[in-house]
Amino acid sequence: MILKPAASRQRSTLTGHKTGPWLLVIGLIWLLSRQWTSDDNTSELQRTLLSVPSSDHARNWSAYYTTTGSHLPGQGLQHAEWTEARWKEFGIDDVRIVGYDTDLPMPKDRPRLALVRDQHVLYEAPLVDGNATEEDGFVPAYYGFSADGNITAPYVFCNFGADEDYDELERLNVSLAGKIAIIKSTNASPYLHARGLEIFRGVQVANAERRGLAGVVLYVDPQNDGPVTESNGFTPFPAGMARPLTGIERGTLGNIEDLNDGWLPRIPCLPVSPADAIHLLKALNTHGPLATDMSDRWHGGALGLYGVDYNVGPSPPDTSIHLLNQGTLRKGSIHNVIATIPGTTAANEIVIAGNHRDAWGPGAGDPNSGSAALNEVVRSFGVALRNGWRPHRTIIFASWEGEEFGQIGSLHWIRENLEWLTGSAVAYLNVVVGASGPVFRAKGSPLLYKVVRSAADQVMSPNQTVPGQSVLDVWGGMIGTAGGGDAIRFQGLPCVSTVDFQFVPGLGDGVFPYHTGFDTFEWMDQVGDPEWKHHVTTAKLWSLMVANLAQSEVLDMSVTDYAAAIQGWVDEMGRNDEWSAGVDLSPLSNAVERLARAATRFDEYAEALTTSIAKPWWKIWWSSPRDAAVREANKVYMDFERKFFYKPGFDDNTSLHHVMYGPSAWHNEAPPMPGLRQNLASGNWTNAQRWRDIITQRIDDATHLLEDHQRLWAEL
Repeated sequence: MILKPAASRQRSTLTGHKTGPWLLVIGLIWLLSRQWTSDDNTSELQRTLLSVPSSDHARNWSAYYTTTGSHLPGQGLQHAEWTEARWKEFGIDDVRIVGYDTDLPMPKDRPRLALVRDQHVLYEAPLVDGNATEEDGFVPAYYGFSADGNITAPYVFCNFGADEDYDELERLNVSLAGKIAIIKSTNASPYLHARGLEIFRGVQVANAERRGLAGVVLYVDPQNDGPVTESNGFTPFPAGMARPLTGIERGTLGNIEDLNDGWLPRIPCLPVSPADAIHLLKALNTHGPLATDMSDRWHGGALGLYGVDYNVGPSPPDTSIHLLNQGTLRKGSIHNVIATIPGTTAANEIVIAGNHRDAWGPGAGDPNSGSAALNEVVRSFGVALRNGWRPHRTIIFASWEGEEFGQIGSLHWIRENLEWLTGSAVAYLNVVVGASGPVFRAKGSPLLYKVVRSAADQVMSPNQTVPGQSVLDVWGGMIGTAGGGDAIRFQGLPCVSTVDFQFVPGLGDGVFPYHTGFDTFEWMDQVGDPEWKHHVTTAKLWSLMVANLAQSEVLDMSVTDYAAAIQGWVDEMGRNDEWSAGVDLSPLSNAVERLARAATRFDEYAEALTTSIAKPWWKIWWSSPRDAAVREANKVYMDFERKFFYKPGFDDNTSLHHVMYGPSAWHNEAPPMPGLRQNLASGNWTNAQRWRDIITQRIDDATHLLEDHQRLWAEL
């Protein structure tokens, strides 16, 4: 007789007639512990994500990213390789650099801006920030995708360059045709934001072109900084927290699609510093009306301390500006860093968190406060992985290159993975500026309101006025219209739900030298976030949002919030007198009401699925049909945002397809439903009716998606 080995005999026993009871016991133990283990893992993950981020690490990451000189798109390979290496060190196995060859708008020849009188140069702008030189690697000041031009012309001061400003100049018979406009930039200003005076630089230049001007010079007036000016006794950075007058705010006028579609302005423009603008504006003293004699929107210029009277001009006949701008589309390569943590039970659903590295200057605030925070997020999840945690859904971390030229890096990656993203992406969580001041702001899809507020409620505020206050307590919970940075592309192409959030200066806080050479590590260390606590808070918030979406069995989303937001936007149009007898908006209102009813029912159904996770032991075998119901409910939440996709895109931006949201920078908001609102504002009733119908149909589609799944509620 041949005896089997002991181990084989033992296995034989377990596979014999006693298998049933053993498997039943094992199955009972596994199923009964499933929820407990999930709860324990979630609690442990939260403790990790809230304890790992540190000020010292964030400060070190910022010190690297903000090395001397600019790192424009196309200059970021070294930073990409460094980021890849750090993320692998943090414990993420799947990290890779994904590169793309693309066209990059760069200066062809050195630009020139000179004040000329009788062919003699009175002043020539250096076009480099006062704390830098071109030898440091700084590209001379220019705007991305700006038109070429070599002109000499008289000039006129045009305030913010909005239609209202030009209307007032024309009423005063100020000659504009063929002249160069001096315009105040409005970006990233809490003071102008509060007054509703923000306007995108590309629109400012386009407005000037429509009014017959030949070129544009933009500068940042210290008016943007509210009370924090030299005239109020504040010292400029680096000695203080006021604006350094030799800083030049750069930026882009659009993107590659705008260029290809012919939407970009065709007149040349250049940015200059406030110190440069003083020379130009002083030469207008005594010429033309005074801004102080004009409407309130013209008041407040803060260069009076330097002898500027703010006459609007035109300049005297013998005084002009020579403006030279020569750009080119240069072939270059951009490099994204993509890290993947594979999911387990729902690996085909993906949560993405991203930030861009490229900057117009050193970029300590924009964007590398976000980059430093993202490193801390990745490091925190690396610790969790080493402790044995694995996510329910797949998580992707992305460090983009190319955002400052119209999100080129994320655009290429999204196009390459469009079908996959459309079918699998749960959300995209973006940060451009993680820290530049103490005020928390967020904007995003209403589907994600719960996720943002939940994270903000769990993280202690670095700005407590009462001990124990959370970020939510101090912030209040107001969330703006979705958009900002690379979130524009995720919401605009695959219609993925997005969030963008930041800590920014409030009124009276230190001035953020946005897009200038003074956005340095030293500025962050002294003014922007001296204790680096907002970097850490951003990392904690970001991590909890990722964890919520990656771990929750039923996605923590709300279509009810979405319906309420749309209703609020429609009501806001009524309050702002945007409704018109020429366009009946009742079909839109009726569609929103139907959506609200369906949304309430579906969220109740999803909530019932959530609460049924903790089942009595005698219902453990119910897991399979319930799991299928959970997957289907999550698919509805993911598909809901996609229902607002409109293939032709906007009339003036065919590359963006989400009917609810237009593009916006991280520091401002675009009004929702722009296709409708723009046509109502311009009085184009025919096109307004068309857009009313387009939006109404998308809302109806979203309603039908929810109603088609109501049968699941009856089967629960």
